[in-house]
Amino acid sequence: MPALIVCSLIPASVQAQPPKPEIDAAIKRGVSFLKTNPDYGRGGMNAFVGYTLLKAGEPPDSPFIQKCVKNILIDHNQKNDSGELIYRPGGDYNYCAGAQLMLLEALDPEKYHFEIQSTVDFLIGTQHSTGSWYYPGDSPHNGDTSITQYAILGLWAAQRAGVQIPTAVWDKAARWHLSTQLRDGGFGYHPAVPAEATAKHTMGVAGTGSLYVISMMLYPHGKAPTPKQNQSEGVKKKRFGFLEKVNLTDDSGEDEKDLFSKPTVPFDAIENGKSKGEGWVIKNYNIRKPSGWPIYYLYGLERIAALANTKTLGPHDWYADGARELLTTQRDDGSWFGAGNSPASTCLAIIFLSKATVKTLKRKYTPEPVGAGLLAGGRGLPKNLAEVQMRNGKVQNKSLTGDLSELLSQLEDPANADLEATQESLIETITLGDREKLIQQKERVLKLIEARSPDIRRTAIWALARTNDFRVAPLLINALKDPDLGVRIEARNGLCTLSRKIRGLGMPEDPLADAPENLDEKARIQIVNQWSDETTKRWQKWYLNIKPFEEKFNLYEVLNQLPMSK
Repeated sequence: MPALIVCSLIPASVQAQPPKPEIDAAIKRGVSFLKTNPDYGRGGMNAFVGYTLLKAGEPPDSPFIQKCVKNILIDHNQKNDSGELIYRPGGDYNYCAGAQLMLLEALDPEKYHFEIQSTVDFLIGTQHSTGSWYYPGDSPHNGDTSITQYAILGLWAAQRAGVQIPTAVWDKAARWHLSTQLRDGGFGYHPAVPAEATAKHTMGVAGTGSLYVISMMLYPHGKAPTPKQNQSEGVKKKRFGFLEKVNLTDDSGEDEKDLFSKPTVPFDAIENGKSKGEGWVIKNYNIRKPSGWPIYYLYGLERIAALANTKTLGPHDWYADGARELLTTQRDDGSWFGAGNSPASTCLAIIFLSKATVKTLKRKYTPEPVGAGLLAGGRGLPKNLAEVQMRNGKVQNKSLTGDLSELLSQLEDPANADLEATQESLIETITLGDREKLIQQKERVLKLIEARSPDIRRTAIWALARTNDFRVAPLLINALKDPDLGVRIEARNGLCTLSRKIRGLGMPEDPLADAPENLDEKARIQIVNQWSDETTKRWQKWYLNIKPFEEKFNLYEVLNQLPMSK
C-alpha cells in the first residue's frame, strides 16, 4: 500500500502548477515586451494591448494605457461624406470594435459611455442577418466564428457597462451558432467554406465560449422563462399592469430593436449547444499542438472555465497545463510567438496567465440569497424537528404547502409564521406558479414592501425584481435608501436582475465587502450612505432612459424640473 501511494503522487508532482512567483515574473516580462512599442496605432491591437495591460495590473491612468485610449477616441471623431462626426474603426473592423469595447468597459464605463454606445451601434449595424459577424463588404458568406466571438465579447462588455443590447442581437447570434455547430459539438472557422468548416481547437473554444455568453445574456437567471398562461380558452384577462412585463413597443413584436423582446431560441437548445461544445473541448483537449493558434486556444479555455465556474475541464487542469506550456515557450525578450505575430500572442498569453475572465466576473463576493443563513449551523432550529431537512449541508425547514394567498397571509403576520419556510415557499410559488395570481394580490405585495421586518421587505423586493415589469423599477430604486443594508443590497441585485445589467451599472454588490474589519461604525455608515447615494443616482438615470413613453412627461416630473418661483 505505501508503494502505491508514493507512485500515485509522482504524476501529480510532475503536473503541478508552476509557482505563483514564476507566473507573475512571466507576466511582468510579457508586459515589458508589449511596452517596447510606444504606439500601436488605430487597429484592434491597440485596444487589445491596453486591455491586456489593465488585466495585468497596469494602472488605468498610466501614460501607455492613456495613449491607447487616445487612439480609440480618434476613431470616434471621423467624418462621413456629409461632414458629420461618426465612429469608424481604424483597422480590423469588427475585431477592432469588440476589443475597444472590452478596454473602455474595463477602464471607465461611465466616462466612456458615449463611445461605448457608438461602438455598440456600429456592431449591431454590422451583424449579418444570420446572426454572425464578418469582414466588411458584400461578398457572400455564412459568418466567421472568430470575428463573431470578438463582437460578442465586445457587446458583453457593453452590457456590463450599462448599455442595453437588444434581445434580438443575442437571439440571432444564438441561432447562428447552433446552426453552424458541427454534429460532434465542434466549430469551424468559416462554415460556408468547405476547407475551413472542419472543427478546429481554436474555433471550438471560441464558439462554445460565445454560447456561454449568449446564454447568460438571454437567460440571466440560468433557467428558461416560466411558460405563459394558455390563452386559448377565451379572451385574455385584463391585467393590472403592476407585476407584468411592460410592452415598450407596438403589439406586432416584430421590431428587431425591441430591447426586451422574448428570445425565440429556447433555453434548452442553447444549453444543449453549450454541453456539446464543452464535451468536444474536453474530448479533444490538446495543450501542446492544438489546431489553429495555440495561445488563442489557451485564452478560449480560460474563458470557458471561468464562465462555467470550474477549476478543471473534465479531468484536465487547464490552468496548470497552460501555465507550464507558456513558461516553457516564453522567449528571452518576454514575448510569445504562437502561430501569429508576437504582440497578439503575448497579449493572449498574459490574459490567460492573469485569468482575465475570472477578474471580469468578479466572483470574490456573492451575497446571500433571501433568508439564507438563518438556520445554518443549527441556529434558530424549529421546535418541530420532524419538519427539518438537510440541504447542501445546512439545516432547513421543509417548504410549506398552500396557495399564494396563504403564504402572503403568513408574511403579513410574521409572529404566526415560520419565516424561513414561508419565504422559501413563496419564492418557489412565484418562480414556478401562475403569475396572474400574483397580480391579483398586488395591494398586499405593496404593503409588504413597507413591512417592519427587513426580511419581509427583502422578500417583496426579490419578487418584484422577477416580474419583468420595468414599471416596478422606481420601487426598487427607492429601496436603495432602506434603513436596512440587506434590503438595499437586495434592491440593487433586483435591479440587476430586472435590467439584465449584471455589473450593476458599475456599483459593487456590497459596499462593505472590501472595508477593513476594524473600521468604526461611523465610518461604515458613511461608506454605506455614499454607496446608496451613488447607486440611486445611477439607477435613476437608467430608468429615465428606459421608462415607458406615457411616463416620460408626467406633470409632477415637469413641475419639479422647473425653477422655483420667487
